[in-house]
Amino acid sequence: KAEADEEVLQILDLYARTYEELLAVPMIKGRKSEKEKFAGGLYTTTIEGFIPTNGRAIQAATSHCLGQNFSKMFKIDFMDTDGQKQFAWQNSWGFTTRSIGVMVMVHGDDKGLVLPPRVAPKQVMVMYIYKVTDSDEVRRALRQGCEDVTRRLRAAGV
Repeated sequence: KAEADEEVLQILDLYARTYEELLAVPMIKGRKSEKEKFAGGLYTTTIEGFIPTNGRAIQAATSHCLGQNFSKMFKIDFMDTDGQKQFAWQNSWGFTTRSIGVMVMVHGDDKGLVLPPRVAPKQVMVMYIYKVTDSDEVRRALRQGCEDVTRRLRAAGV
């Protein structure tokens, strides 16, 4: 059991580091209540994020200790170092594409999305800005100038 407990927390730490160091999303580690834990499992740990646009928390990833419930049910056993038959202690983890959604919800708003530097090390936005009083000809020239800059940036690998 001690190894299973240690592994559950190692995986949870890995998930938290991935969110914080790669996706630039702060996480809070915790443990789910008996009602919230993985059905049939011994306990569930979780990392939770905060979504600033709506003020709510979101479950970002989970790491479950299943205990021996499933190994007993499916007869998953092994011989220990003393030659005694033991049921396996099992864990289960969940880190999914939800991580992309969490990153977008944290780093995006009604004005757009800014991806974290480790996800998108080069970030460029080219836009033309004109006055309401500018003619269509001026607006077309501004748009064309932006398209030219965009082509040159792309050609340079940016």
